[in-house]
Amino acid sequence: MIHLGTQYYRAPFPNRRFWRDDMARMADAGLNTVQLWVVWGWVEPAPDDFRFADYDELVELADKNGLSVVLSTIAAVQPYWIHRVVPGSEMVDHMGHRVISSNRVECHYGLTPGGCTDHPGVWERMAGFLEEVVTRYRSAPNIAGWDAWNELRWNVHADGIVCYCPYTVNRWHAWLDATYGGLDGLNAAWQCRYDRWEEVLPGKLPRSPYTQMMAWQHFLTWRATDLGLARYDLVKALDPDRPVTVHGGDPTVLYGMAYPNTALNRGNDWFFADEMDGIGCSSFPTWFHFSDADLAMRIECVRSAARGKRIWLSELQGGRAAHGFDVHEPVQPANQQRWIWTGISSGADTILFWCWRDEVFGQESAGFGLAGADGLAEPRLAALRHTSAVLNEHEALLAAYRPDAPQVGVYFSPQSYYLHWNQEGTGSTPQRAIQGYMRGLLRSHIPYTIVEEEHLAALDGLKVLFMPRAIVMDAPQAEALEAWVRAGGTLVCESECGAFGRNGLYRYPEERDVARWSGVAEVGRRTLTGHSVQVSLDGRALTLPARQWLTPLAAGAGEALGGDSLFVETTVGQGRVLQCGAYLGDAYFEGSSDAASPYAPYGDDFEAFLAGVVARAGVARPVAVIEPTGRAAADVHVRTGESAGRPMAFVFYEHAENVALLFPSGTFAGEVRDLVGGVPVAVQESPEGQICRVGGSPWGLAVLAGD
Repeated sequence: MIHLGTQYYRAPFPNRRFWRDDMARMADAGLNTVQLWVVWGWVEPAPDDFRFADYDELVELADKNGLSVVLSTIAAVQPYWIHRVVPGSEMVDHMGHRVISSNRVECHYGLTPGGCTDHPGVWERMAGFLEEVVTRYRSAPNIAGWDAWNELRWNVHADGIVCYCPYTVNRWHAWLDATYGGLDGLNAAWQCRYDRWEEVLPGKLPRSPYTQMMAWQHFLTWRATDLGLARYDLVKALDPDRPVTVHGGDPTVLYGMAYPNTALNRGNDWFFADEMDGIGCSSFPTWFHFSDADLAMRIECVRSAARGKRIWLSELQGGRAAHGFDVHEPVQPANQQRWIWTGISSGADTILFWCWRDEVFGQESAGFGLAGADGLAEPRLAALRHTSAVLNEHEALLAAYRPDAPQVGVYFSPQSYYLHWNQEGTGSTPQRAIQGYMRGLLRSHIPYTIVEEEHLAALDGLKVLFMPRAIVMDAPQAEALEAWVRAGGTLVCESECGAFGRNGLYRYPEERDVARWSGVAEVGRRTLTGHSVQVSLDGRALTLPARQWLTPLAAGAGEALGGDSLFVETTVGQGRVLQCGAYLGDAYFEGSSDAASPYAPYGDDFEAFLAGVVARAGVARPVAVIEPTGRAAADVHVRTGESAGRPMAFVFYEHAENVALLFPSGTFAGEVRDLVGGVPVAVQESPEGQICRVGGSPWGLAVLAGD
């Protein structure tokens, strides 16, 4: 069953007088699920005084209207009494100041950031709240699952880097002890001479020594992940039969962050998914001007981390955004339906809108309502009724659907984010580099997955791996990557790949692992003149976007793909390494986002470069767009998969009236239907393969299912 629902209650809004009618309207609109925020500060206004009457009534009303309920436990909005009951529990910022907590900007009642969860008294109280909530509602027949942590927020309104309290610093030292096998192991890895743990200081600010600041950021990621897993373990132990997830405001890959947040400080989705039942993320496409492809990229980050577990679109934009007195674009019904089906095409089984009714509190007031006052509520609800009917009609088919497994990967290195954040005050540079490769592959209709540096089992089944700005690499990663290449993989890396270890220390070019495998080392940084570099791939001259610097390569035994030794390809075992002495991904991403960018003219060639590398590695694309042609074809997004042996293809074409797709011969053996349109789709056999034509949808989408 696909849960299609909406967030409803962020206490004390909406007012009780709306509840009965709103629940009935949700059911009438085809929704089958409602999410409720259970806010700690609201539920326990005095110590051990738990008040659930409003939630009791809402859960019962939902049941009477045939609605399942997802409960989101908002433990990060703490009670006002927390510091009185747990003295000395305040967070401490990077300057040693006690953090003064306040009301949360978007939540009417409750304290944030509140007490530090490393203080045992704070965690004991938080765990007590979670236990009360789960114990009370686990017997309700319509509880569908638990969102144990909303957007992974733990340091909102901290106004600086946190936490430097004694409890967290003690955990930092314990983490280092476990990570490095004692102080001697740390000294050996960091090349230091610490005499005792209290001398090992946490990082303080950007442009601190790389070593300590990278480790401190890594610890903060681990700490947030550990807190999420602790919440999961508690909830799951009390209600083992229902799914328990968490969701970020963004997928981990897009949490480059800027000071005072550190990179990836809200945990790591891959480590969440190691244990949890699934993960999710929020997405507000109209507010933040996401294209269909951008949304697909976000969800792909979640799908890659989930690795077969549940995927939740936990906050999908319902209506016009509100942020203070700014006026944002309304949410069009067609766009919203494409968002829903984009999630389903990636395997999402729960889609929850934010939110049903326009908000009434603070800077979010007058916004986000699926049934809100932006002039499009009724058309949106009518569209939802149709989508709901399709989901119900084809419930078994969609429940069994699985996206095709990609053969192309994009490498994600958290350690490289930490190093860039330390130097630049943000991890956005490697983030944009990854986004560039994701966007280029998507526009080239090449399925891909994200490969996180500590989850390299994902290399199995891949033929190509792109490594954008992977400037940090250590022995475990190098050994796994070398073995994969020698077994036949094609590795494409950018400038200074593995130039640093996670200890933050620089390696000379000849000391780096890729140079050791390939026999090809960089000759040092050189000034980049202009905004592009040249490569010759299979006799085709391409001009690619590039930024920052050049690091030419001493070709050695490799083959230079062009006359300036910026691209050198080497055979390693049964595989190949293609080294690039420039940075392409973030340059392409900027150019593909801004037509006025100096990198914009080189986007077509970058996409051709990706397609060429993939084709040379023997990866066959599952579908090609033959109409429309040219740049318009890049705006068509297709996701393929199968359901119990039946081929399926989800086609999104916002800017085209008609689309012609070329599938490999034999993809479809019988009749093909568009599930959304409810019409048959003709399959034309040709020497090149099978051609399917779709078009005429008012929403710009089709869901093709074969026999």
